[in-house]
Amino acid sequence: MFGSKQKKKSAWVQSAMERYEKPLLQYSYSIVRDLERARDVVQDTFMRLFKQEQEAIEGHLSQWLFTVCRNCSLKVLRGQERYIHVESSEFEGRRSDEPSPAFELERKERVARLMELVEDLSENQREVVRLRFHHFHSYQEISEITGLSIGNVGFILNAAMRNLRDKMERDDREEKIIYLTKIA
Repeated sequence: MFGSKQKKKSAWVQSAMERYEKPLLQYSYSIVRDLERARDVVQDTFMRLFKQEQEAIEGHLSQWLFTVCRNCSLKVLRGQERYIHVESSEFEGRRSDEPSPAFELERKERVARLMELVEDLSENQREVVRLRFHHFHSYQEISEITGLSIGNVGFILNAAMRNLRDKMERDDREEKIIYLTKIA
């Protein structure tokens, strides 16, 4: 019984190879721009097909094959990019557009502190801040959700922002004082 199932699967994969190998090879080559790598990708695609249950793919075999082929091709490209040889002189004098790890850490700490401070706001302020900045609702939408007037939404949001700014500035002043006393 097991042998006939394997033979059936092999025949199915063979039939798929006869029909799709050339189009998949062309498709992969259009992505990786290297014939040998494209052949490897297509071989990997059919190996993955052999591991799949025929019933799960029946009816959308072409889509499945092209999706797998595309993903494998892109994976090969990403692998290539990791191993591109670059002279160290190309990096000298260049600045990264990405924030430094220290800056990123400080930003994350400030966001965490800000989230703590939001929890200290009044219930109305907390709700309006969340609707505005977490869920990106307009003043009109916040008004409709909460039943508050648009003017009241603006007033509450303004008061919450002033409250948060004051607390963050106070935290910054206290941090500077602590830092300066440690240095002295």
